[in-house]
Amino acid sequence: MLDVISRIEPIVASNIRPLNRPYPLFTVFLSVSDGRSRARVFHASADTFSDAWHTVVGRCLAGLGSSNDGNIWLRVDWVSAVQPLQLGQLRECLKTFKRNYFRYGLALDESFEIAFIEQELNANAMLYGGVQCPHAYLNEKNFTRYARKRFGLEALAFSDADNVFMLTTGGAFCANDEQPQLLYPSGRSAGRRKIVELKPDTLLSLIHSGSGYLASQVQGSGRFHYGWHPCFDRSINTYNSLRHASTLYAMLEAWEITGDATLMASVELSMGYLLAHLVKKVRLENNEAAAFVIDLQDEIKLGANAVCILMLVKYTELTGSGDYLELLDALAQGILFMQDQQSGRFVHVLNYPDLTIKESFRVIYYNGEAAFALMRLYKLTADQRWLNAVEKAFEHFIAEDYWQYHDHWLSYCVNELTLYRPDERYYRFGIMNVADYLDFVEKRMTTFPTLLELMMATKAMIDRLQRQPEFAHLLREINLDKFEKALKARAIYLLNGYFWPEFAMFFQNPDKIVGSFFIRHHAFRIRIDDVEHYLSGYVAYLKHLRAIPGSSHQSRRAMSTQTPEPHAIDRSCKITKLKNFTVDIRRLRDHFIHHVKPRSATLYADHLPDYVGWAVTSRDGSLSDGIKPENEVSKEGMLETEICCGYLAGLLTALKIYGLCPYRVRIMRLDSGDVEIPFQADSPHGEWQLYIPIETSVGALFQWVEPDGAVESVHFLADGTAWLVQVDGGCRVFFQDEPLNPNIYLVMNLRNKPVKK
Repeated sequence: MLDVISRIEPIVASNIRPLNRPYPLFTVFLSVSDGRSRARVFHASADTFSDAWHTVVGRCLAGLGSSNDGNIWLRVDWVSAVQPLQLGQLRECLKTFKRNYFRYGLALDESFEIAFIEQELNANAMLYGGVQCPHAYLNEKNFTRYARKRFGLEALAFSDADNVFMLTTGGAFCANDEQPQLLYPSGRSAGRRKIVELKPDTLLSLIHSGSGYLASQVQGSGRFHYGWHPCFDRSINTYNSLRHASTLYAMLEAWEITGDATLMASVELSMGYLLAHLVKKVRLENNEAAAFVIDLQDEIKLGANAVCILMLVKYTELTGSGDYLELLDALAQGILFMQDQQSGRFVHVLNYPDLTIKESFRVIYYNGEAAFALMRLYKLTADQRWLNAVEKAFEHFIAEDYWQYHDHWLSYCVNELTLYRPDERYYRFGIMNVADYLDFVEKRMTTFPTLLELMMATKAMIDRLQRQPEFAHLLREINLDKFEKALKARAIYLLNGYFWPEFAMFFQNPDKIVGSFFIRHHAFRIRIDDVEHYLSGYVAYLKHLRAIPGSSHQSRRAMSTQTPEPHAIDRSCKITKLKNFTVDIRRLRDHFIHHVKPRSATLYADHLPDYVGWAVTSRDGSLSDGIKPENEVSKEGMLETEICCGYLAGLLTALKIYGLCPYRVRIMRLDSGDVEIPFQADSPHGEWQLYIPIETSVGALFQWVEPDGAVESVHFLADGTAWLVQVDGGCRVFFQDEPLNPNIYLVMNLRNKPVKK
């Protein structure tokens, strides 16, 4: 404790300034928590900082006694400005503040003998009038309860003529394992640590902690603790199947970034509960198999089916598992059952089990969720039914001006839809969904985490539009500078909804909530779906920062640094199989047929008309970058292209988990043996490539040059084997005979040394 106190004192001393009379010149508050219980707050006033400091430290040490060892969170606040008023005036003043957005402390006397900092007031619901009261409100019951605990006061008069004093404060925070840091003194960020720019390391930490919180909320049954009111650690006693599934989707997005094994274990446990208890399979009148997610009161919500599909598609992509393809089809059939085949309009809520209509419309979000889910399923399976249904739905969305709702799910969907249907109407819808909303995004008082999701989905679409000159005129319909400003502002503003230790320490059970996200105007509510939206937005923003060309962060591995460090393979070995790794070659071949082959290919070289390729990852997101040989191979070719989806996307993730870090991933196809391909060394010395044959001819050989000039050969079977090749000496594909069928390879450069498992 004394060590933390001694480390924070200099930063306080250098920032505190004396007040004017008649108030105490220096007033200092010390708040201390062990991370497991609500902070105890001590304060003192004096004519010098030294006297105030030594007095409050003495009171703190005496008050804590033997409990001042172990984990320490220490926050120091000091009074920097005062506004006197009467209690009646304060009551009126509170009406001008949104619920829980009063950001001042309060003193009940001019000498500040009875005084509270803002965090005490809000964390003890002293200014909270309940969900029916939209503004700050003097809760006399809670105020008296805490004043009794803090100062031993038995009763307060609460007379409108009483004098009170609004306190503006500065602050600093320190912990055993953290260096002292200043807190914002005022404004909407008041009371949290100063972070001027969001950097990848900070985002990664937020994603780790937020997803870790969600993992901790999965009970042994697989059911979530749905949510908490943290002021008094009270549970939210209801449940929602839709939010169960959508939370799992966000957890999988986070796992793609962190690779955390505990997180995935929680996901799979909770998936088991969802599929065993909340999903029901039915047979429709046309004998089609369908499935529905069942919620409370035997309701079938369109959105619940949708987010369940999103979650299962994401799981399938990340793991390469084919276990849920049949169920995905049935869930999608359930959505089609809820869509009018003429108008494209969706019905929102059905009764179970008779499938009668309960509500034609409930919330706008169900529409975008349903369309986005079908779009993601199309990306996975290339089944035309799902794309047709989305296009039907968009005819309805466009006709009814759904852009005016600024729905983040529709932004997700239109970004995905334009990958396959680059229709000007769809692009314009995506732009209109945000174009007149940018002031709201930038300046909205509440954190509103879905706004970041809205902006990130739109950002992905705009980035593609900027590479398509035929649609350049559409970009004039949105202020791109203002868009970028609003995006950055919203991303950093979400930090105000994170339970930093300097916030969490004032609530009933800090250890339970630290590192999670909250909704301030709902009494700092933490609900699994609240956390999921913060997570999804920050995952997308981290990917965006990592993909910025030339960024020093772009080359960082997406997987957790907890991945075991592998052993380098024998450097004398030029070619070897990747140990303990097998590719589902049937699914990879199907992916090529449905998602790659229909798209335009790029020639490897002008004199080789039958040797073409498609970029899976590239520097600019195009299908052409990285196909032609280059003298200097860029390591920035990591942006996923439109063909990096479904099984192929899951395969790349699996390779990263294995310990590899691929870039410049491409699929190459060679149809003829008429022209001899020269040996090509297109990687720096000692670098490796990974080859996965998708289809090969019997007479096709992979050849490489040994250091002594000898040419060695091997035939690559398309049997699911992945081959590591050291390519700096030159390599090529060579045909002994005219090939009977095309030779197709998935090829990627590797940033790190390959490994032996």
